Amino acid sequence: MLGNVVSVGPSIFEVGGEERGLTPPRGPEQAEGSEGPGAVAGVAREARSLLPARRFSAPGGQWRFMRPKLLPVLEPGAVPQRATWYTLVPLGESPSARVGHNCLYLPPAPTAGKGQVVIVGGADPNGSFSDAHIIDLDRHQWAMPGWVGLLPRYEHATFIPTSSPTSLWVFGGADQSGNRNCVQVLNLETGIWESPKVIGTQPLPRTFHTSSAAIGDRLYVLGGGDKGAEPVKDPQLHMFDTATLTWSQPEVHGNPPSPRHGHVVVAVGTKLFIHGGLSGDTFYNDLFCIDTNDMRWEKLPAAGDVPGGRAAHSAAAFGDHLYIFGGMDPTGALDTMYKYHIENQQWTLLEFDSPLPPGRLDHSMCIVPWQVCVSVKNRDSEAVTSRNTIGKEATETVSDEGDSDQKKQIGKGCTEDKLMYLFLIFGGMDTQGEIHRDCIVNLIK
Repeated sequence: MLGNVVSVGPSIFEVGGEERGLTPPRGPEQAEGSEGPGAVAGVAREARSLLPARRFSAPGGQWRFMRPKLLPVLEPGAVPQRATWYTLVPLGESPSARVGHNCLYLPPAPTAGKGQVVIVGGADPNGSFSDAHIIDLDRHQWAMPGWVGLLPRYEHATFIPTSSPTSLWVFGGADQSGNRNCVQVLNLETGIWESPKVIGTQPLPRTFHTSSAAIGDRLYVLGGGDKGAEPVKDPQLHMFDTATLTWSQPEVHGNPPSPRHGHVVVAVGTKLFIHGGLSGDTFYNDLFCIDTNDMRWEKLPAAGDVPGGRAAHSAAAFGDHLYIFGGMDPTGALDTMYKYHIENQQWTLLEFDSPLPPGRLDHSMCIVPWQVCVSVKNRDSEAVTSRNTIGKEATETVSDEGDSDQKKQIGKGCTEDKLMYLFLIFGGMDTQGEIHRDCIVNLIK
């Protein structure tokens, strides 16, 4: 018998009870591009839609809101070490524990501050959210903007068009009543969400959890969740143009990814990369690419530390690499991070010197700039004045790649700012009924 179940949407997410076994049973041979047995009924039964997707229960019928693992705290202006996970603890009240939200970086106006991180929507066992939360990177502080009009949703897509940086768009997702296929737009200057009238053939309602699937002014939609562990039966690529408020289905060539949900979609230049996902009992580990210039699908070869099949993970692109973190596979929630060299088509498992954060799925990740104060000593190194996690001022030497060797002498001030970049991850859950509200970061190598 399963524990207490709370419905928060159209599909099923079951954790706990007597059918919780995480060891996948034997089954038919795996599908091409998948990882592990073709029938992973243990996990598929336990996480029938992966995501908070939609029914929650926990061992004994109790949900547990996860206390953050003891990672070092990255203070404002401190120099992050390589291969180290940190907790970010802005002042103020952080968002409640949640899953299925989106996280993205809002750049500042030219020459004005460090920008903001915004968390949009999400869900917990009590329902889905219509709120938003902001980290003001100048003040290192949480804030809750007075934005109004967002329809509650989780596992939706968010993006900011290139030509309209003062607007924030959302598509799809779900709430208690079912999946959505509507589009809403926020005017960041007025704080009002609107539901514009669109033209063209809209995609079927679906969950489509991403904040990295837009190129220029266009959002690209492929696959997504229908009910339970099943994806929408829709192989088409959909394109939404914010300039014309038009949906279209461009003609594509080649073989697209098989129907799936819980996959990641990452835009790099004119290309879209699609990795992983789930369909029924099958977890995928394949990687596809489509160049929007010629609309031709390509299944990419992979070498190196190829990650196993997973779904409900997060992804981002930086430089020559794609990065993925977390998610779930037949064994449960994952805490690993990989990078993929786009040109060399090579996967690398990232190793960390610090403890790893709790494994999680249905979280959200974005890339944020991180300023530290530096005093240039010579062309090869920079003396960096910062504060370590216990508040003592120290001077560190930082190379152009971001390495730092802490020195014992006391810093005497700084002459300029050095910009580094961090992966920032918020929230998510595991397969044991624990839901997170922590904010964790690591330095991009």
